[in-house]
Amino acid sequence: MIRSRIFRFHLLAMIVMIILAGVPCAVGAGGKQALLDVKLISHRGLHGEFPENAISSIQSLIQKGIHGVEIDLRTTKDGHIVLMHDERLERTTTGKGRVDETLWKEIRDLKLKSPDGSPTSESVPDFKTALQVIKGHPDFGLALDLKAVDAVEVAGMVMAQGMQPQVLFSIADPMNTQLAKSLKRLDSKLRISVNMLTWWKIEDVPLFAARALDADSLFASEWFFPKCGFKGLAQEGIPVVVYLRGRHDLEKRFRQAVRLGVKGVSCDDPLSLLPLVRPASHQIQ
Repeated sequence: MIRSRIFRFHLLAMIVMIILAGVPCAVGAGGKQALLDVKLISHRGLHGEFPENAISSIQSLIQKGIHGVEIDLRTTKDGHIVLMHDERLERTTTGKGRVDETLWKEIRDLKLKSPDGSPTSESVPDFKTALQVIKGHPDFGLALDLKAVDAVEVAGMVMAQGMQPQVLFSIADPMNTQLAKSLKRLDSKLRISVNMLTWWKIEDVPLFAARALDADSLFASEWFFPKCGFKGLAQEGIPVVVYLRGRHDLEKRFRQAVRLGVKGVSCDDPLSLLPLVRPASHQIQ
């Protein structure tokens, strides 16, 4: 509690100093090499072609050379961790009700729905299965959106598989210092990415937060991009991953994000961007 207050005090002090300084900035150009080096992360899997958060989607991404996938985690009534975005089952499965009010044995008997809403033959996957699928592909990343889970329990499962380098824990709020610190105390090799939300609008605050929280990367949604870009963070060894929502003008927006200095892009249609980057060559261990 005391450390959290200290962090917030220093953050506010930093904001005041930066506002008073009014430091100008400039955004550079992103060349071909910068494009090639960007990592593509598929948001909720290939949910335009496969059921959302499906194992078949993850397997297809690996085969096609995408660099990673973002999945959503929730907990069933009896404490089992499953891949599920929504609080309720109706949209993505043949079931009804809340995930946290349904037993795992009931959820695993449900079928996932295809993008058009029709039932498929695929079952709802659990987190353990997802880890097993990607473990043999050490250069394929797994970004975790911790919707409603015990982060320490999730971390324990990752550590038991020795997959700390592959898995990225998303911290949805930079003020959630307790979660960030607890993961790093558990194992310094656990990787965290902090979503800076509107703090991106204030120069140098993200750098301060990344250092204070020992973040491995920072995250930004497109509507919060800073006018000065992300190149300064890259020079400090702190990569930035951004989310580009939807498919409209995706390549144009992707190129703009690269010019700003991003190192990773999460989006809903990574296959359309794959010709612009260096695909991953996933090797089975």
